[in-house]
Amino acid sequence: MPSSSSPSSTPRRPKGELARERLKSAAIALLDRGGYHQLRVKDITAEAGVAAGLFHHYYSGLDALIEEILEDHIAAFEATEQIERDVSKGDWFSRLRSHYRVAVHAHAAHPGIMRCIDQFCSDDPAFRARWQASYNRRLKLLTAVFPYVFPESDLSEHEVSLVVHALSGIGQDVLRARYGERNPELLALGLTEDELAEWLAALFYRGLFACNPPRRAMNYADKILAIRR
Repeated sequence: MPSSSSPSSTPRRPKGELARERLKSAAIALLDRGGYHQLRVKDITAEAGVAAGLFHHYYSGLDALIEEILEDHIAAFEATEQIERDVSKGDWFSRLRSHYRVAVHAHAAHPGIMRCIDQFCSDDPAFRARWQASYNRRLKLLTAVFPYVFPESDLSEHEVSLVVHALSGIGQDVLRARYGERNPELLALGLTEDELAEWLAALFYRGLFACNPPRRAMNYADKILAIRR
């Protein structure tokens, strides 16, 4: 029998970490079923099946827990190396699609959290600044390489930022309408997460490069290739 220090044994997670994860999972489930403004500490502890005092042992208040959950999601959006781990740097369509996959999955799996981000942005100036800084930093990655991708372009840095923000905003509006507002016309399409991610990536690619994505890279949204003058 291997000892507790054997490499084959599974290390036990600290009780505090498990308790925090239990409370976070309960809060996420409630956010996805309802909303932030209806959320109460007693609802979270009841969902988690723990005593109310345990919550206050780990968190100073409801907002502290919610901010930790939102920070986890921001970190997932910012993990560029992980998101693009299987994609060649020169394959811009696949790079865009990999990021849209993360965004689509976040909205599909946890629409309540994405609504909560919007609510926190409205209610909390400090969090709004944090979210905007994260969003801008992610778009900055594309803005920074624009001169190398389009060496003949004479757009200024601010004009490039306008283009990138405008194109990104299209996808954000679609995701909000599809998963947050449950727009019936978008629901009627019956698109899977991968299919929607590819459509959004194709639209962004067309807007940025003024041409279609490579046909060989398309799996679901190849109908868009027929839209041309």
